Amino acid sequence: MNEQRSGKKRYRAAVLYLAAAAAAFIVGVIMFNNMIMPRLLGRGDVVIVPDVRGSSVTIAEKKCADSGLTLVVVGNRISEEVPEGYIIEQNPAPSESLKEGRAIKVVLSAGRRMERVPQLGGRTLRQAEILIEDAGLRTGRVVRVFSYRKADNAVLASTPPAGASIPHGSSVDLLLAMCGEPRTLLMPDLVGMDLPFVKERLERLGITIARVVNRRERDKFPNTILDQIPKAGSPIKEGESIELIVSTVE
Repeated sequence: MNEQRSGKKRYRAAVLYLAAAAAAFIVGVIMFNNMIMPRLLGRGDVVIVPDVRGSSVTIAEKKCADSGLTLVVVGNRISEEVPEGYIIEQNPAPSESLKEGRAIKVVLSAGRRMERVPQLGGRTLRQAEILIEDAGLRTGRVVRVFSYRKADNAVLASTPPAGASIPHGSSVDLLLAMCGEPRTLLMPDLVGMDLPFVKERLERLGITIARVVNRRERDKFPNTILDQIPKAGSPIKEGESIELIVSTVE
């Protein structure tokens, strides 16, 4: 009998102990959620660093102020992806912890790298192409005009003009004076070819693409040539233009 009473007392004590432990655990969770976590999340003297990349300085300053931080611009860097004046880098990184009142250091985009169009007037086509490449640009369309008064084939003008500042890698179109009469060529078969490849090939032949018409074709890769005017085998003079019909999925 005494053993039964003693066993019941031990059972009650164990139950009370477990209940007290559970209550202490719950109180600890509540304290952590309501006292410790808020400090880690920025409601105390430690805050979470916001992500200001891709933002303007004005918006970034507001984000920092909302988190109790300040913003400091420490430099600029050329960027092909991020517009000029927007943030491309920050330190500390987003989601890191930082004491309230401290500063986030940022680097702004200086925009795309700009190049100056060289003086091309009077140059041969090959000389102009070399100068354009050396300037960090590329040769675009070459339009040929024919005259008996020109002793040498030479560049008359460029678009954009010499001295213009344009983004790195942009194209420069050329107006090329040619001596004599234009050559008569046979129109190549372009159907099924890729437009960017064909465009460069035609420009080398002195043929200009005057118009590109898009036509939706779901079973063709985009930019596949579907038709051409004039047709393959037709005579065409150097400097004349053609029309292409090209596939699109849009």
